[in-house]
Amino acid sequence: MKVLLTSVRLPHALGVIRNLGRAGHEVYATDTFRTSPGLSSKYVKKSIITASPVFETLQFIEQLEKAVQDYEIDMLIPCFEEVFYIAKHREQLSALTDVRCPSFEMLAKLHNKESFADLTRSLSLPIPETRTVTSEDELREAIEQFPEYFGRAAFSRGGVELFTNTGPLAGRIPIDEIHPTPESPWVVQEFVHGEDLCSFSFAHHGEIVAHCTYRHPLTIEHAGGIVFESIDEPESLAIAQAYARETEFDGSVSFDYLKTDSGLHMVECNPRPCAGVTLMSPEGFSGAVTNPDPENPYVVPEGESMQIDSAIIRNMFRDPQEIPEDLHYLFSGTKDVYAQKGDRLPG
Repeated sequence: MKVLLTSVRLPHALGVIRNLGRAGHEVYATDTFRTSPGLSSKYVKKSIITASPVFETLQFIEQLEKAVQDYEIDMLIPCFEEVFYIAKHREQLSALTDVRCPSFEMLAKLHNKESFADLTRSLSLPIPETRTVTSEDELREAIEQFPEYFGRAAFSRGGVELFTNTGPLAGRIPIDEIHPTPESPWVVQEFVHGEDLCSFSFAHHGEIVAHCTYRHPLTIEHAGGIVFESIDEPESLAIAQAYARETEFDGSVSFDYLKTDSGLHMVECNPRPCAGVTLMSPEGFSGAVTNPDPENPYVVPEGESMQIDSAIIRNMFRDPQEIPEDLHYLFSGTKDVYAQKGDRLPG
């Protein structure tokens, strides 16, 4: 099968590339930047530079159409947030190939922290008490409601501009620097203490066909994970399945959770791939994508691991007191996401 991947700059895209390439599929990859690591993988048959999905959307879509036609692409899989622009033109692109993403409206519903909280409650799944604020006065009223709180823009990702009064990130962003508006609302939630867990799933018309739950025992700046370990957490599969069926989701979807004594509490949804795909086997992932079996989803077993060596080294310089732990992981023998034997150029 010929598969076209878009925006292959981030580490999880290399997981998609390698899993499909190692399984024998032809991988074609696009990005705006020539130095995008994914474009350098030996498993990419053809690297394509495109216009910016954000600033030159129509030209970007036209270039995807041309690539699909020129290389007779069977399937298009978005790998980052260009998925929103592809979804806007999904009907147009679907006339040419199998586009693995849901509608723009469904993406927005899952990505928006406010509507995601509403959807979660409608599914009777646990989520911290949430208030949406559209002004500075509402913001101050909301934080007075919770002894411990954290807040983010309704449309945000990756812990960017997260404010809280609890934990290592407490006070990093002063409340005075946050200015919610009706056009750009924020959500404030009760702070729930628990272990951070994540999952990545691939869905086929509302059914999960591949799933991985993982933890990140090492983070950088107390935010993004740089070491990833798969775990056995059946509850996360059931939760991902509930969202997929309710939204008839198609394609890549990722969730963040907090694990407490009472189970998993929802944090947010990123309707795109994440690091969990790097923990999947080529046979498991590619089989789920190209020959899905909803009755028998591929689930990554506990104990798979991956890490980002360059980020671990960077962390040693940023926070010298963490050097012993960083060295432990650096020399643990865990595979690096970017540079792997036989495919080191992306690193």
